[in-house]
Amino acid sequence: MGNNSFKYFAIGLVTLIAQSLLSPAADAKLTITQRQNILLKKINRAERVNELTHKEAQGLRDKRLSIIAMEARMRNRNNGKLTYADINKVERELNNLSLKIQKKALAKRVD
Repeated sequence: MGNNSFKYFAIGLVTLIAQSLLSPAADAKLTITQRQNILLKKINRAERVNELTHKEAQGLRDKRLSIIAMEARMRNRNNGKLTYADINKVERELNNLSLKIQKKALAKRVD
């Protein structure tokens, strides 16, 4: 019985250590630019594996560029900085783009 309790203790300890090492990465907040780059990579990957047509992928890339332009206009209005409202608006647009990518890619998998 003592040997089993040591095994459970060891497993619990390893799990606790792993969670403590992984949690900072999970809590890391991405910048707007990092999110834009990740979304571009997702679009390119989805096109490469035929989850998106070239036309769909190009439309999503154009939407991404319009978000970048919107962000630049917002920064120009406020001496190179984004207000909290501006950040929220850009994040909302990035979320919508991300959803469009996922929906279009998943629709191809179902067909």
